[in-house]
Formats: sequence, C-alpha cells, structure tokens
Amino acid sequence: MTMVAATNNDDGAEGRPPHSPWWHNVLTRLLAAVTWTFGALPSPIAYFLADLGAIPIAVLWLVSDRRGKRVRGYWRNVRIVYRDGGLGTARPRLHLWKVARHLTWLAVDSCRLHRITKETLHRVVDLRELEPVLKLHGQQKGIIWATGHIGVWDVGGYACALLNVAITSVFRPSPIPGVDRIISKLRTGSGQVVVAKHNVVGTLRRALQRRETIGLLCDSAGRRGDSFPPFLGTGAATVATPALLSLSSGAPVVVVTAMRTGKFRFALRVWDVIPAMSSGDRAKDVERILLRINQGLGRAVAAHPEQWFWQGRRFKHRPVGEQPGPDGLPPVAITLTSS
Repeated sequence: MTMVAATNNDDGAEGRPPHSPWWHNVLTRLLAAVTWTFGALPSPIAYFLADLGAIPIAVLWLVSDRRGKRVRGYWRNVRIVYRDGGLGTARPRLHLWKVARHLTWLAVDSCRLHRITKETLHRVVDLRELEPVLKLHGQQKGIIWATGHIGVWDVGGYACALLNVAITSVFRPSPIPGVDRIISKLRTGSGQVVVAKHNVVGTLRRALQRRETIGLLCDSAGRRGDSFPPFLGTGAATVATPALLSLSSGAPVVVVTAMRTGKFRFALRVWDVIPAMSSGDRAKDVERILLRINQGLGRAVAAHPEQWFWQGRRFKHRPVGEQPGPDGLPPVAITLTSS
C-alpha cells in the first residue's frame, strides 16, 4: 500500500502530492530507460559497457585527492586501511581499477536482479554457506542479517526471498520519489521488503517479534556513532542498533555478505553467527556484538578487497578528544578480542 501525505498548496487544496521539479521527472525517466536497457542486454555487452564506464571513474580517482586529505574517498580510505594494523601496507595489484569496475558492475547487477528466479537461483548464487542461517530460520527464530557495503548487498535479500526467507531491509531514501520507486521495484521483485531508514526501529522490532528476518547495513554510522570498535585496524563509528535489537529480542546476528564471483555470479558468505547472549552488563554486551560484526565484515573485505565501497566515509566520525597521528590519520586501534 502506498501512502501519500496530505499537503497544502497555494490554492488551499489538500491531499495533492507536492509538484516535482521538471528535472526530477527527466532523471526518473532516464534511470528507468537505463535500468531496462541493462536488464535486457546480453550479459557480455552489459558488462563490457560497464567496463567502459569504469575507465573515467578510475581516471578521476587517479588525479583526485591523491594525498587523501578529505574525510572520505578512495585515497583517504586506502591511507587508513593499508598501513600497519589494517590490511597490510600494500594495496593488491590493480586495486584502484578493480574497485572502479566493481562499482559499474554493481549497477549492472542491480538492473538484472529480476533474472534471479527460483529456476536460476542455484545456478546464479552459491548458497552453500547459508545452511546455518536456514536452520535458524527453520527454528522460527528472528534473525538480524548484518551486512555492509561489500559485494552486491542487494543480492542477499533478493535471493533469500526466493527461499521463503523474506528479509525486511533498511535503505536510505532518495530525495527524488521517482528514483526511490525504481530502486525499490528492482530490490523487491522476489518478495523482499524494504523500509526507509528514518524512524524505522519500531518496524524492525515488530518484525523480530514475528520471528522474521531483518537486514541492516552495518558499515555506515550516519551522522554519529554510538561506539568505535576496530574495523580494518582503525576504530570506526558503528551504530548500536543491531546489538540492541539482538539483546532485546533474543535474535542472533548473522554477519553475511553476497560476494561477486563472476559476471552475474555470486556467493552468499557467512562470516559469523553471533548469539544474543547476555552477561548482565548491557554496555559490554553491545560492544562485544559490534566488535564481532566489524570483525566479520573486515574478514569479508580482506578476502575481497576490490568489493568494498572505498568511496565511503567509514572513518569520518571520530571519538570526542581523539588526536590524529603524525600522518594526520586516526590512530591505529588497539587489538581487541570479542570474547
């Protein structure tokens, strides 16, 4: 059901949606045409065009902010992650090009999600590691699916809905309603439910009470962070929502990603299953769960370093009073254990 909020226009009429700027309509129609085209093209042509699109992205990164002075972006994250305490001190060969190509392939993958059907599912998506998650679902337990901007995150929810494990996923809405409708249609074609990010905790809590599965992107802290457990060797602002929901509902947290293994070929990887065990110290339990989530997602990036969203602002927000190191970067985090 679609709900439209009542508004007042200059004529005093009520109940009419606000008039969209003309360029919203143009952009929406253009996006619709692009998504349809890349969804219909033969696979070799679609991904060849994606490779061409990756070239200007890679060139732009080569010449933009090479010293990583901004609070976000490819070079900033490379400087933070590829040092002692992160993923080593040297990027993999052709890393920048592979990251740029991953972004354009990601766009093509999204346009072709409708090609994942019950008939093609097991050919397109490797589900072997998902067995423990399916067992939890079979026990009629609510599950918190913790993933990140790693791999092709929409594939997980899309594929699981075809296995009768419908996931309620949270997304960041676009300011352009038409764009939202197109993206939501792509994501929900198999039965996945998507809800806007704002004021959504109550919706997620009710889904867990019904013993359903919810999905959260856990490598983005928005405007603030509740805590700063290490991620790839550096403290990273991490919202406490998955941990709080787990402790209040008793639902386990499953750290899972959908990694690309080829042209429109994927594997669901399970990096950790975190039970909702309470020690009696709520703050300590929250820290433990968030640390394990970050460790699991970190292992995913270590295994597939080209498939993380390196343009993000994962390390932008810092703890109050933290002093940067001599290199101007956040300090390397003290190694912590999740026990």
